[in-house]
Amino acid sequence: MPPNVSSPEMRAESLRRVARNRAGFWLSLLLTALVIALTGVAFFLGYLDFLDGWIPSSFWPMTQTLVALSPALVWLVFFLVLVRDGTVRRTGALVLLLSGALYLVTISPLVSQVFQVNEWLRISWWSELVGRVLVIAPLEMFFIYVVVRYGVYPTQAFRTLVDGLLYGVAAGLGVASSISFLAAQAIGYVSFGQGVLQASEMALGYAALAALLGYFLAQARFRRTHVFYLAAGLMLTTFLHGLFFFALDFVRTQELLFTSLNGLALAGIFALLTFTFLFWRIRQDNQTFIHMAALIELQEEAQQPPSLLADVRQLVENNQLEPPPAPPPPLFPSQSKSSIVDEEGDELASLKKSWETLIAEQEAHHG
Repeated sequence: MPPNVSSPEMRAESLRRVARNRAGFWLSLLLTALVIALTGVAFFLGYLDFLDGWIPSSFWPMTQTLVALSPALVWLVFFLVLVRDGTVRRTGALVLLLSGALYLVTISPLVSQVFQVNEWLRISWWSELVGRVLVIAPLEMFFIYVVVRYGVYPTQAFRTLVDGLLYGVAAGLGVASSISFLAAQAIGYVSFGQGVLQASEMALGYAALAALLGYFLAQARFRRTHVFYLAAGLMLTTFLHGLFFFALDFVRTQELLFTSLNGLALAGIFALLTFTFLFWRIRQDNQTFIHMAALIELQEEAQQPPSLLADVRQLVENNQLEPPPAPPPPLFPSQSKSSIVDEEGDELASLKKSWETLIAEQEAHHG
């Protein structure tokens, strides 16, 4: 519940609206993950290597740009097709585009020019860990927080608990697309397949982290959380951001089971665990809201005065009020006339017999 809404103002229909799930959003995430997984399998089997020879050198810069933006574009297509709410579709697409554009003119100059991270980040493992946890992660997660908190949070487009995850994913994919775009423009990708893998790793990582931050925003929006709840959520996602991308850089350089797919495997496992946890938590929260709505409806029904018809019906059901007996069925005309004649004849015969008996007794008495 928003902090400016008091308990007496809660309505059952409002709670049910907050608990409404968006199946199209979850399906878009699942289909996007499936496309990324199939792309990883195709790269591992060598199918993507054939594309390097078919792409002319003059088209390579534009191809790298498309590769950098491809994960976000794939999700956006699925999202626009599967989500029915037009307001949510427009807002989600706008958040993705604005977050990507604003990142290029705000966070990217701070990281590269003010903090000059590229000059000292990879000197040693501890410098990279410190740089990611204390510099890059706070800037990027706070940027995603600002985009969702002040761009969507106070609007009517933020209507359900799952909307926090939805807009968080949109903002995270916008940031991931900008980072991949800058990497493609600065140093470029070694090959088409390698570029797809790196862009997919960034997309999975940022989408999961931003969705987790969006969950904390949704809880603060619709539930009476503690004042430090949202701040703790922002700190947690910031810490996870630094650790994840530090681990991602470490895994990329190791000779593990699948050398070329180590980074994608780590990003996929991280995204799978994060979204599975968030799906479970959203499901639990939705059930809580639906239960609250049912309790409010029962309370409102108990406070309403019962109707007179309901009281009479209850008395009849309890046999405390017996209905009057039904009148006898009317006789047919022929039957009624014959019965009247028979009854009159019987009465005359009885009177005549009684009169004759009385006369006989009197005569016997006087004789």
